[in-house]
Amino acid sequence: MAERCKLVTSSVLIAIIILFSVISSTTIGLGNNANILFIQSDGGSSNDGSGNNSSTNQGVGQNITNWTAYSPVWSVGDTWTYSATLDAQELVERENNLQGAVLDFLLGTATLVIQGVEEVDVAGEITPVYRTVTSAVVVGNGYDFPVPNPLNDGSLLSIDGVLTASYVNTEYLRVGDLALVKYDKHLVMEVTAEILGIGQTVEVANYIESGIHAPPLEYYDFPMSENESWNLVTNLTKTYTKIGTTDLISIDIPTEPEYYDQEWKFLINATGDVDFPGCEDSTLVWMLDEEDEAEEWRWWCPSVNQYAIRWTDDIALSGVNASLVLNSYQPANQVMSISIDLSNNSTPLNSEIDSWVNITDSNGQPVVNKSGFVYLRGIQRLSFVTDENGSAQLRIMVGNSMDNTPTAQDWGTHGVVAYLHSDQTVGSATLTLEGSAIGGLLRLEANLLASEVSGIMSVQSNHFSESVRF
Repeated sequence: MAERCKLVTSSVLIAIIILFSVISSTTIGLGNNANILFIQSDGGSSNDGSGNNSSTNQGVGQNITNWTAYSPVWSVGDTWTYSATLDAQELVERENNLQGAVLDFLLGTATLVIQGVEEVDVAGEITPVYRTVTSAVVVGNGYDFPVPNPLNDGSLLSIDGVLTASYVNTEYLRVGDLALVKYDKHLVMEVTAEILGIGQTVEVANYIESGIHAPPLEYYDFPMSENESWNLVTNLTKTYTKIGTTDLISIDIPTEPEYYDQEWKFLINATGDVDFPGCEDSTLVWMLDEEDEAEEWRWWCPSVNQYAIRWTDDIALSGVNASLVLNSYQPANQVMSISIDLSNNSTPLNSEIDSWVNITDSNGQPVVNKSGFVYLRGIQRLSFVTDENGSAQLRIMVGNSMDNTPTAQDWGTHGVVAYLHSDQTVGSATLTLEGSAIGGLLRLEANLLASEVSGIMSVQSNHFSESVRF
């Protein structure tokens, strides 16, 4: 309870004064040809996960400067295929039922597919989101799994076998900026082994983890450039549905909802050439926790509209780390496409801009008399109908909604999204709301004060924890 109070207190303060932690730099190796700088505080993690995971040993070329990555537009049916590696050893080490077990890396293939576009309620606003599904099957050897003797004599057997994990993660990502709104992860883990001379397959886990981020988790703050950084405070609510059971071995699944007040730091400290055709201008984005330890990193590749390499410390069960390395990208055949042009891509607060929605068919011909909606955070959705040129012009009051990742350069970056409901087709452009000059100075000052204030809050929270009994 005291720890939760500490997190909430710190989160609220940082959210109010827009803190950005001051962090120094340390060098690590990433792959055989990499020359990447990982920024963190002294004594923090150097991201052991990226170094230990063999699937991340991909070539990354020297840094490229002045590169900017923009928000992509996905189509239903877009598909990416990855080589997948899961490391579940930490999981078995912390489970009382699996003490002594040892796992090799679990290897296999993962596929990410855009399955649909729909509307959801995000903090009271109707918001278009992509529904994506990532599915994977990975296999590896397991040793010394302790299981009760099937003869029910009270003894334990130690078995060696093959561990198979199947994973399906359905995510809902905001169209305008790919912020994660909610997800459902279904994980099934099975061990196939001989027990008393009889081949058996035993479930280790079979459950669904559902999560909701409030506000959504904005991993990418488009447009992204080298040396940018931003903070994000969010609350994650997790619930679990246990599906399978086993009489021999099992992983403990929480029975009650879990609540996490999270503070994340994001930074871009490198651009480079990832070892996939067309990914010469990729952007490395880090996600760090409050201790400046890496929770995740991704190489974003604009030419494939997706990450080309990803490492995460928590793909499932609060600690199973994984890496995904791109093998192939297959864009969907587009029946219709939407582009959005803005009179200004960067504008002061509470100003007006003009926008043009342009719709063409698969042959590039304008689509006439097509109706849809335009969305911008902080305003109601606006309807449109295309004219004889396949275009529609709308004047938009941009408002003054701050996003969840303000920086010293902007008040907010929001996606202007056009959506054709019946065709499951979207278009998007990023609009930057400019903060005032005074506000920019204040945000810069908050950046310099962040580490000092965080330290003070930590001391105060500790005093509070020590003085109260629960």
